[in-house]
Amino acid sequence: MMNSFFGCINQKLYHQNTYSLKRIKYRKTKEFEIMGQMGLNDNQEAWAPESALDILLALLYCEGAGGQIGENIEGITRLDKIMFLLSESEEFRDIIEKGYNFEADNFGPFAPELFDDIEALKQENIVQVVSRRIPRRQIEVADESSVIDPLEDDEPSDTAFSVSKYQLTKEGLEISKLIYNGLTPDQKTKLIQVKKTWQNRNLSDLLHYIYTKYPKTTEKSKIRRQVLSRR
Repeated sequence: MMNSFFGCINQKLYHQNTYSLKRIKYRKTKEFEIMGQMGLNDNQEAWAPESALDILLALLYCEGAGGQIGENIEGITRLDKIMFLLSESEEFRDIIEKGYNFEADNFGPFAPELFDDIEALKQENIVQVVSRRIPRRQIEVADESSVIDPLEDDEPSDTAFSVSKYQLTKEGLEISKLIYNGLTPDQKTKLIQVKKTWQNRNLSDLLHYIYTKYPKTTEKSKIRRQVLSRR
């Protein structure tokens, strides 16, 4: 639990993400004097992306597989891995490295800072998390890390879990649009391409792609054999 809006932020990794969070907060509260000190004004139509947090919001805002703005991404594992793929791209590498430090972990590349950002954005009503029940048999390999809220022991095991969808609120859409508008044409194209490709694909397909293309990031994975044996 954070003691304040910035309570969870590691200052060494988050100096750029902190700026992005402040920029969002001041836009919401319309503290014009402070916004002016940050080079912002209430009539701006675009904000230049400054950090990994900005790219996270632009990802949630951009057009998805259904052709609509603001389509959600389901599962924290999927969200984390899509952000990893963006961090490996020429278009976003330098920006995302300012906030997220992806390291080899138990389930492949993992950036704990992303989870802190989600919590901060939830508190500011920029991102909302909606859960839906799914049968246990539908949980894919590695998605145990994204499954929340187990039901009571006397519930049927076939309906034992729920999975979270991450989407922008109304305020989140307004602010994320500014960030998205600040992207270059190449960045917009890349963002949409990655989201459309992996938003609704089986998680096992996404994991297999990462485990084969970026093997060094999966050296510590507890599920490496399971992921690679699925082909």
